[in-house]
Amino acid sequence: MKHVNIRKPVLCFALALAASHVCFADTISVDSSINAQVQNQTKHQDGLSSKTTPSTVSCPSDFKQVKISDDARQCQAFDESMTAVMIYHSPVSPSEMLSFYQAAHPSLKAHSPISGRTLLTSENKALRVIISPDKTGSQVDILVTSNSK
Repeated sequence: MKHVNIRKPVLCFALALAASHVCFADTISVDSSINAQVQNQTKHQDGLSSKTTPSTVSCPSDFKQVKISDDARQCQAFDESMTAVMIYHSPVSPSEMLSFYQAAHPSLKAHSPISGRTLLTSENKALRVIISPDKTGSQVDILVTSNSK
């Protein structure tokens, strides 16, 4: 039997097909499947974001019966079944903010500052207020646990 070299004819045939724009495989509708994936992921993220992302609200005058400074800005509220958290910024200094909370809630105990942060707590520890220095004033974090909600 004679050995036949078929490389050259196959190469010529493939080049001829490529030149004539013939395709060996079916095309895949990639665009629609990517759109479906993006829409599915967006729905999934929307569901997650409502549980994990805080809602930025206009600052209330109080949060769970805790007074909020009148100049509070960028309020973010987290409210879960066991705890509620409010975070906000104020242009006043941390010492002024400490005076504000001591006047508004005299029962809160002020602890010694650690790294510039002052912790105020209620007797049963159900309410905690943390006052931190910020570049433009103070950041205030309020944590209310289910004991006082």
